[in-house]
Amino acid sequence: METATTLPDAASALGISFDGRAYHYQQFSYDQYADALGYAQLDQARPGWRQDPTRHEWRQWVGPTPQERVQMAAHQITYEGGYYRYGPWRYDALASALDYAMRAPGLQSERPV
Repeated sequence: METATTLPDAASALGISFDGRAYHYQQFSYDQYADALGYAQLDQARPGWRQDPTRHEWRQWVGPTPQERVQMAAHQITYEGGYYRYGPWRYDALASALDYAMRAPGLQSERPV
């Protein structure tokens, strides 16, 4: 299982959070910390910037549930680095990986090394 990464104090001060899978600033998500940090710094440097009063709650990402792992095993879907993988492709959502695995079975052996 993946666990959340501790963010630098500067990230918290800018309102950046990490859910174990993606970095978040305002209503946006980023794969890379540098992208979230850059956007937050630029956004807050704008003249007249005011903090968005909308509270954004991001679900803590901890990986697939035991029930999801059973579905994954049935279709040779793996979970690595916060993504579901089937064949040479990665997916954010298990439903997407399952959909493709059901339409194109047997691709797991084609995954590049």
